[in-house]
Amino acid sequence: MVRPRSVSDDQIRDVACRVFLERGPGVATDQIASELGVTSQALLKRFHTKRELFIRSLIPTEEPAWRPLVEDGPDSRPVKEQLADILHALAGFFADVSKRMSVLRLGGVDPAELMRHFEEPPPVVDIRVLAGWFGRAYDRGLIRNVDFEAAAMQVLTSMHGPVMLTDMLGEHPTGHSTDEYVDFLADVLLHGLAPHESVSPNLSSTKLK
Repeated sequence: MVRPRSVSDDQIRDVACRVFLERGPGVATDQIASELGVTSQALLKRFHTKRELFIRSLIPTEEPAWRPLVEDGPDSRPVKEQLADILHALAGFFADVSKRMSVLRLGGVDPAELMRHFEEPPPVVDIRVLAGWFGRAYDRGLIRNVDFEAAAMQVLTSMHGPVMLTDMLGEHPTGHSTDEYVDFLADVLLHGLAPHESVSPNLSSTKLK
């Protein structure tokens, strides 16, 4: 009978991810193994090489927390409130992804190599999912008809950009808190997306019919 594994692959990836983020790509495999209570040989039997462990522990493979918010909406709440929730979730998502990508780059991993781990590039999926939300919002009369994929890309890059600049500069480039930036961006986006017949739309209180 095969002896069951005492440590799962998910546990290994979780611990390795934390250690790599804390100590960088040069951390010894022995240090990761020690935190798991196993030997480095046991880790390499599972992941073959340190590089494979490095990539598979840091590459974001779980469904982002923001996607269910998008796929289930829009709902009956004010549209600005819904968009703000999505933007907040995107802020947390990109903060996590940015940290992972920084360490992967330090480890010499090329983005093209990461994309080979996916059937479809995650950014393409993200644009399609968010564009679907905008399309449904239009169908319900909440926004005007625009290029929904372009709108989705604008939202994603507007949330990713500040994270990248903060990582580069060591501080937020404008000093805004996440709440302040999200409120500003939601307001600007929705005024641009307002139905043409709305002269002065009260987008913060717009509800589904």
